[in-house]
Amino acid sequence: MIDIQPHNVRVYGVLLRAGRVLIAAEAVFGRDILKFPGGGVETGETPEQALVREFMEEGNLAVTPAYLLHVPGTLFSPWTHSEYTPIYYRVHGDGALRTPDHEKIELIFMEPDKAMTSGRMAAPEILALKRALRGEDTL
Repeated sequence: MIDIQPHNVRVYGVLLRAGRVLIAAEAVFGRDILKFPGGGVETGETPEQALVREFMEEGNLAVTPAYLLHVPGTLFSPWTHSEYTPIYYRVHGDGALRTPDHEKIELIFMEPDKAMTSGRMAAPEILALKRALRGEDTL
């Protein structure tokens, strides 16, 4: 039996605190974008393990995946001009953020409406955030 995995699986976490959402602001191929903390799922990792690792790497923040928010399937990124398969989770975590100097992102808590109407957030992120704000999961 052949184990077929989607290409470029990415996992992201939606962390809400005091009515704000944790946003990763970064430049991707010359575009300033807003996304959630997260990144690639490495060989041998589950998406949940990758998410916990990515939050620790990007913000020195321990999180617990709470529930699945959105799995839109394999998409074509207008920013990177490549396919990716994003998975969005609602996560819980507290503690102070501390982004290492080598990370090329800025982690900030932002008003959800400001993030969604910025023109810098992709449609799958907006849908995941709306579901998190309503307390919905994909089940």
